[in-house]
Amino acid sequence: MKHKKNRTLFFIVFAAALAVFLFAAVKLGFIFWGYYEEDSVYKELESFADIEKMETSETTDAPYVSPIDFPSLLEQNSDTVAWIYFETMDINYPIVQGEDDDFYLHHGFFKEENNCGCIFLDSESAPDFTSDNSFVYGHNMKNKSMFAKLNQYEEEDFYKDNKTFLIFTPTQTMRYEIYSCYPAELGSDSFTYRFEDLPSYENWQTAVKSRSLYDTGITPDSSQKTVTLMTCTPRGGNYRFLVHARRIE
Repeated sequence: MKHKKNRTLFFIVFAAALAVFLFAAVKLGFIFWGYYEEDSVYKELESFADIEKMETSETTDAPYVSPIDFPSLLEQNSDTVAWIYFETMDINYPIVQGEDDDFYLHHGFFKEENNCGCIFLDSESAPDFTSDNSFVYGHNMKNKSMFAKLNQYEEEDFYKDNKTFLIFTPTQTMRYEIYSCYPAELGSDSFTYRFEDLPSYENWQTAVKSRSLYDTGITPDSSQKTVTLMTCTPRGGNYRFLVHARRIE
């Protein structure tokens, strides 16, 4: 009788463990299916970007022609404002801007519900990147897509190999040089985007540069606009990993 009870208990525990495992497997499957769907979308969208022209664009007297097919992108999503491209690593995405900073956290480029979200410009930033400090946000994805790679800037050696990136708009190409990388708590002045005057902006640049995990050797000045790339950190909670970059001609 005791042996029978033990077998019954074993099967109950086994069934419970199997149910938990299957639930976790299904949940994980849905997550990675979402990753796959979103990766497929962005692979298709890359056809709107001429990478060869992105990497070899030169300043000429001729009218500006973007290497990004913005008319076609705007037909797909009218919220498209720019394109971000790192020449040295796999970050190559359109940038959208919503009416708030919540929608594109949970919606893909085609505005479908998707926890992968989009790379998006803060709703308070100027769409042409003329704000003193423009925030661009992307999720820290487990499959290393979106802005997950930004957390690698914790390592100085990684920074040395990935110092600059490009942002394209319908009217111009802008190169940015990274000058500070660090985790910051939400609510700190690191997230300031509007400044009363140029001295205030310059003081802010000095402050956020001093918070960098290492000295980049780059000192921005108030004549240079900043783009701050932002993503979640492994710390979780209210911390975000920030990458500040100055615009260089």
